[in-house]
Formats: sequence, C-alpha cells, structure tokens
Amino acid sequence: MEETEESVNFITCAVWVPRGAAKTNPEKVEISKEDLARIIAQTKDNIQELEEVKEEDYEAIENEASAAPGTSKKALREDDTIDFDSRYQLKDYDEDDEEEDKMNQILQLGSMAIHASNEEDPYVTVKDDEEDDDSEVENHAIMSSDNLIAVGHVEGEAAILEVYVYNEEGSLYVHHDILLPAVPLCMEWLNYDPCDEQLKPANLAAIGSMSPVIEVWDLDLVNCLEPAFTLGQKGKKKKKLPGVGHKKPVLSLAWNRQMEHVLASGSVDETVILWDLQHGTVAKQLKSFEEKVQSLAWHHQEPHTLAAGSCDGKVRIFDCRGDDESCKTWKLEGEVEAVLWDNFSSSPYNCLASTDKGKVYMIDARKEQPLWTLDAHTDTCSAMRLSPKCPGCLVTVSSDKNVKIWDIHSEKPTLVECKDAKLGTMTCLASCPDLPFVFCMGGDNKKNNFKVWDIRESEKVRGTFCERVGLPADCDMDVDQENPAGEGDSRPQPVASQGATANSRPTFKKKKGGHLDKRRRKF
Repeated sequence: MEETEESVNFITCAVWVPRGAAKTNPEKVEISKEDLARIIAQTKDNIQELEEVKEEDYEAIENEASAAPGTSKKALREDDTIDFDSRYQLKDYDEDDEEEDKMNQILQLGSMAIHASNEEDPYVTVKDDEEDDDSEVENHAIMSSDNLIAVGHVEGEAAILEVYVYNEEGSLYVHHDILLPAVPLCMEWLNYDPCDEQLKPANLAAIGSMSPVIEVWDLDLVNCLEPAFTLGQKGKKKKKLPGVGHKKPVLSLAWNRQMEHVLASGSVDETVILWDLQHGTVAKQLKSFEEKVQSLAWHHQEPHTLAAGSCDGKVRIFDCRGDDESCKTWKLEGEVEAVLWDNFSSSPYNCLASTDKGKVYMIDARKEQPLWTLDAHTDTCSAMRLSPKCPGCLVTVSSDKNVKIWDIHSEKPTLVECKDAKLGTMTCLASCPDLPFVFCMGGDNKKNNFKVWDIRESEKVRGTFCERVGLPADCDMDVDQENPAGEGDSRPQPVASQGATANSRPTFKKKKGGHLDKRRRKF
C-alpha cells in the first residue's frame, strides 16, 4: 500500500535560546516503573475527561435540535447512529473490543520507555561500542557558540517541539524533540525556574496551545514525557473543581525579563493573565478586551508596562501597577497580529503593530494617532521582529509568502529587500538574540517549512545596515557579527536593572535573590 501524504505539515511558532543558556550535555530522562504507571493513569484520566466533554457537547446539540418541530431525541439518536456506523463501518465491533483497544493504546506507553543505553535495552541485540559512545556524546554536546531554536511543528496528527542547534558556520540540525499533547500556538523562552531552590538559570520553553493550560518544558532534558510545570488547571464539573487561569486556547506569551518571575499570557477567552511563576498563581487578570488576544510585549525599560494586540483591532498599553485596568487604546484597521517595542528608537515610547490587512503602524504611547502607517504586505502581516543589535532593521513576514526587510531608522520607513522564502504561507518569525542579522521563520509548505536566514546574503541589506553595527558594507559573510572588531567580551550582557521608585512599584514585586540579580552583581 502506498504511503499517503500527510494532510498537514507546518510550523506554528519558534523562539531562540541565547548562547550559553543550554547545558553542554543535556540530560537523558530515565523513566521508572512508578513514573510510567503515573503517566498511564494520568492519560486514562485525560481520556475520560475528553469523553465527558464530548457527551456534554452531544447533549447540548441534542437539546437544541429537539426544540425543532417534529424532531424527537430518539429519532436524532437513531439518525446519528446510522450515519456514524455507515461512515466508519463499525458494525463488526462491540463495546468490549473498543474498551480493550483503548486500554491497549494507553498501555503502549510502556513500549516507549527510554533506556539509558543499548546495554540495558533487552530488545537490542547489538550492544554499544565504547568508541561509538564517546563519539555520540561528542556529537550530542552543545557548544558555547551554539544557539538553540525551539520550534513548534505540526505533522499529520502529531504536535512536536523540535529543538534545533544553530551556529554561525551554517550548521542547523534537530538535537532532540518532544511529543506535545496539544498543538502549540505560541512559545516563549525563559530561564526562571521556580522549582530550583537556588534559582539557578534554567533553559525552559513556555508553550501556549489549544489547551487552556500553559506547559513549561525543560529544553535541557532529552526524552522527557511531561513538562517541568504547568500554569492553570481545567475545571471539572463532575468533581466540582473550579478551573484556574484561562478557559480557552492560549495565543500569546510574554516573559518579563526585568521581573523574571512574571509571565503574561493572552487567550481566546478575551483575557490577559499575569502569572506569578514563583508560586504558579494568577497575580492579575486583564479583561478589557472584546476579542481574542493575539500578541503581548513587555516594555524594555518599564517593567510594569505591557502592550497587547487583539482581534478587535485595538492596541492597548497597560500600566500593570495597582488593581485597576488602566490602559491607553489605539484603534487600527484590521485584527492586530503582532506588537513589539522599538528599543532602539530615540523615544522609549514607540511601539510597532501589524494587522491582518498587511499594515504596520508605529505608535507613540504619548500621542493619540500613529506616527506612520506602512502598507507592508498584500495579505496578513503575521509576524515581525526587530534586529536585537542593529537600529532600524525591521523584518516582516506575511500570508502573501514574502519576507520583507525595512529600514525604519528615519521618520519615513523604506523597503530594503523583498524575498519569497519558499516556505508557503508564513506563520512565524524570530530573531537571534546574539547575532544582528540572523532570523528564523516558518510556514506551511509541506516539503520546506522552516529555515534560518542570515539577511546579509542580500547586498542591499549589507549596504544599508552593516555599518550601523561596525561592519563594512562590503563585509564577508564569515565576519563575526557579534564582535566584529575582535575586541572585548562578546558574551551577551544582562538586562540592566530598572530601579522602581516608591511611586511606581508594581504590585507583583520582583523577588529578591533571583539569578538575574546574581548575574548583575558579577559585572
């Protein structure tokens, strides 16, 4: 039988991991029988919850349909059964077989148990050679010059978190991957681990998905089957347990790098939640929205200022101090797809926003109207990113399949380069935190849906931006982007602390003794 082509194969989200954040040798998880039994039991509970939800949905549909004249519940059930049986040919199956198959599927988790080596695996007849082991460890190691990229990938019915390794030599490969329980919709890297008593820097990826519960995965673990911790909890009607956090899928995440125990999340339920990671609780909930919240961005200097873009076509900038929901609002044309702050602008109040009409707006938080509007694309401008080190370098991607590079350093933005990335409909974009001109992007092209692009490949880009970061306009691609002069410390510097005044202290105060504070004291 010929293999059928996967119905879907696309990238949903991606985020970079800074150099030096990952462990040189990620740990491999060894699953004990007790852990496996717990995971199996949890899977059974999840299946039961899904069945209860389906039954509740069916009853709601049944009640609605029975209200129509001449329609009875009995007739509705009979019609539904006939259609279901004829479509899936289930006449030869009985309920006992279905239950047995379901349990077999659950118990197959046991066959997925990972052994520390082939020597311990009873099903492997050819055992490991010591030289091969040493070579594998060396190949598996992550260098201090490597960046990781966490990528959300949907292939067929599988939702996958792929962890890539990238370096300036052009090497790009999947180091390891994790099977996710739900389709990932957004992702944010953070190095704050509340589970570590000493608050050591971690390497975590928070993932928002079709589930209302946010999962935080440890990227330094290989072969793990469950997240390091979760934020939120689904409500259970039969057990009379209230839900915590969001009620619908999570579309956006933003980690506060100046107050590292705070994570913001936006959802289809038209709310934004500020999470206290230290305790895993809701610190504040913002309900000023009239539609889904698709993008969030914390200010780079003011830790209490949050920008949010939603499908009601509005950009809102919140002051998260106090108990109220004070915010300033701008109405744009179309649904807001992305928001970000311009941390290189002469004004620290400038914020960028893109919409599903293909437009990009520059907003000054002190003014009522946008500073300028750019017709960037012919279709949805799904994502945009600024270079982390080159002033005025803006990259946008769109459903029109194009990636564009803009110079927004002056009051009139200009197009520098336009390219068809050959990735299909563009879905995500992320900038490397250590290199000024390296971006990764994803789309829905089944044969080619992810790439990393050093935009210096474009002569126009080199001529426009290289001199701004100390590189000659005709520089070789091999020149070190991070430290072009070859002098000084090339390590990424920590974010400067923002001293809060007595009148501007947020209600969710920064935890003292955090690992970012320890880093700052070293410099």
